[in-house]
Amino acid sequence: MVMLSKVQQVKKHAVLSMLPFAVLAAVMLSSCNTTKYVPENEMLLDKAKVKVVDSKDESTLGLDNYLRQKQNTEILGFWKLQLHVYNTAPRDTTTKSKKRLARNAHKMGEAPVIYDPALTGVSMQQLKLAMQNRGYFNADVDTQTVVKNRKMKLTYLVTANKPYFIRDYTVKLDQADLLRAATSKGCLIHNGDRFDATVMDNERERIASAMHCEGYYYFDKSLLDYRADSSYNTHEVAVELKMLNNTEQWPDSIREKVYTRYKINHICFHIDYNPRHMPDGKELTMKFENDYEYTYFDRPLLRNRVLRKNCKLRPGDYYNEDMVERSYALLNALGPVKYVDISFEPAGKDLLDCHITVSRSKLNSVSAEVEGTYSAGDWGIAAGLGYVNRNIFRGAEQLSLNGRFSYEWRQNGGRAIEAKGEAGLLFPNSLHLKLAFQYQNRPDEFTRDIASAGLYYMIRRNPNSHWRHVFNIVDISYVYLPWKSEEFQTNIINKSSVLKYSYEDHFIVDWSYIGIYTSQLQIKPDRNYLRFKYTIETAGNLLYGIASAAKLEKNEAGAYVLWNIPFAQYAKGDVDFTFHHVLVPNHRLVYHIGMGVVVPYLNASTVPFEKRYFSGGSNSVRGWQARTLGPGGFKGTGGGLVYDLQAGDIRLDLNLEYRWKVWNFIELAAFTDAGNIWTIRDYAEQPNGVFEFGEFYKQIAWSYGAGLRLDFSILIFRIDFGVKLYDPTRLYVDDGSKVWRTAGNGLSWKDDMTFHFAIGYPF
Repeated sequence: MVMLSKVQQVKKHAVLSMLPFAVLAAVMLSSCNTTKYVPENEMLLDKAKVKVVDSKDESTLGLDNYLRQKQNTEILGFWKLQLHVYNTAPRDTTTKSKKRLARNAHKMGEAPVIYDPALTGVSMQQLKLAMQNRGYFNADVDTQTVVKNRKMKLTYLVTANKPYFIRDYTVKLDQADLLRAATSKGCLIHNGDRFDATVMDNERERIASAMHCEGYYYFDKSLLDYRADSSYNTHEVAVELKMLNNTEQWPDSIREKVYTRYKINHICFHIDYNPRHMPDGKELTMKFENDYEYTYFDRPLLRNRVLRKNCKLRPGDYYNEDMVERSYALLNALGPVKYVDISFEPAGKDLLDCHITVSRSKLNSVSAEVEGTYSAGDWGIAAGLGYVNRNIFRGAEQLSLNGRFSYEWRQNGGRAIEAKGEAGLLFPNSLHLKLAFQYQNRPDEFTRDIASAGLYYMIRRNPNSHWRHVFNIVDISYVYLPWKSEEFQTNIINKSSVLKYSYEDHFIVDWSYIGIYTSQLQIKPDRNYLRFKYTIETAGNLLYGIASAAKLEKNEAGAYVLWNIPFAQYAKGDVDFTFHHVLVPNHRLVYHIGMGVVVPYLNASTVPFEKRYFSGGSNSVRGWQARTLGPGGFKGTGGGLVYDLQAGDIRLDLNLEYRWKVWNFIELAAFTDAGNIWTIRDYAEQPNGVFEFGEFYKQIAWSYGAGLRLDFSILIFRIDFGVKLYDPTRLYVDDGSKVWRTAGNGLSWKDDMTFHFAIGYPF
């Protein structure tokens, strides 16, 4: 065996740590000739941008969307990765292997964008029209080009000049309900506003929607028209809203149709078929209940009462567009429903029949998973099985059954076994009942059983609301340890104040509330959006009040007990912000901030292990393995009970991730993470772990890395490679000189780099 000197080892680690960056540089350099497939006498459009010369007003933003020719897709604003991939194709395709290589490179890559002067002219016209629609009637557009090495940088120079403002806004409509809708408090147009065609079109949509909610089924925004007069020569415009044509000249039939308020006559539910396309060879069943009709083949999908309850339209009520949208949302939310279509047809002078077509979703599904695990040198295998029935009682009740078994081989020759079973029943009114049992066996340490039951309720009063509210009405857990080894009892529990409670029998009876805000009801990949979530949880308050009033006995630690079992008492709060900033299509920056604190009080001096925080792992600071960071500057050795000691009462996560979709289902990411956990109290078993205002900022760990995501629609498979940058545990080892992990400062594969395999995005 050849022994490496310390200097050689440092050099080896330096080379290894720079390997990912060397590979990245090689890819970039291997295809740096971006004009490889640009024809002679043509130019690559290297950059196309819009610059407003004389205004920084927000109304002049977003003009890039009007360009009819843009440069190749860029990553980080400069790297044309997909063009580089396209250019890796060999010119010589005489052999099958080279032909296949060229075909794949062209398929996965992006062909060079060749400058087209005709499209430049169209772009200039579109920019001028866009500025006019925003009130800049006298805007001018010019171009500026820089050509070098057959590559063109094209800049559209927009001179906005002075905008026009609305001087007089008048509404001339003769129908009473229409006039009331147009002049309500929600009006989007006001005197003094800058003239904006988009705002004016939005106002037409608002008025039409208000009419639809009043029963005017055939009213359309295209019937409304604006007349603008800019003859004042003072950059002011008089705007008049009127009907498209003089309504007095309309035929009586059209006028009557537009201004008639329609009522719902009958509501017909069609299950598993479209009445316009009847299948052959099947017998159709039809049932009538008052003004409701139910038609289906074989057995009905849902009980009639469930369909009626989730349809907000009622026979005899006026047609209401809002109720149609709410019905769509409620019916589509039912588990056994795949999709819903709601249509109307005339049924008389002022009546409409409503037809609701409901398509059946897959009612039963089975899932299975097998995975290998690795934690602090211990290898293991885990397997899981799940079953879901989305319509167990024909009322859209969802039954879910899940089981998981894991086996781990310990480095010390021991083993660890864990089995978990869970059953859940979700009712369509958002009431959720869950039962679970977990068995843990560590032959050299302990055996632990955890039984839990919970009742939850989710509120989303309006399907169009951005908020969701989840109430954990009650969650009861009983932790029971039937056996503990003598060595474990003597050497660990009797000496550890922070771990002792976690390895004793105890009750947890908690209540929690979760509020979730999403800025977009339907997430659009090309729009910025924010997600905000906060949680409030308390445990033991009711039991403490009962125990105190009943003057129940206390144990030797001074805690009230029920059936000689102490119960946990704590308060916990968490908040998470996630913001998606779309730079260009398929490229986004994702910012995440997460904070939390849990405090024990009255009947407990510590928080149960299962309710404490941990740091590191695929959803936290990814330079560390799961549960191996913190608290504070505490240095764990991994495995066993030291692993359990790496838990805290305060958490902080700061994450920034750049994501870009490369091809179809393949997405790449670059990220940096920071954060840690801390304890509320200073425990002897967790040195340097307590939160102190003058010290905590030095203990915020920092890492960076890159990742791959495979989006298979039903799930996203994720691989992240994390590298430590700042390791706070090294502040308290020697002189702390190696706290910054760099190639010349001891960075190594074994200690400072880790891979994470996960399902779904980290935040």
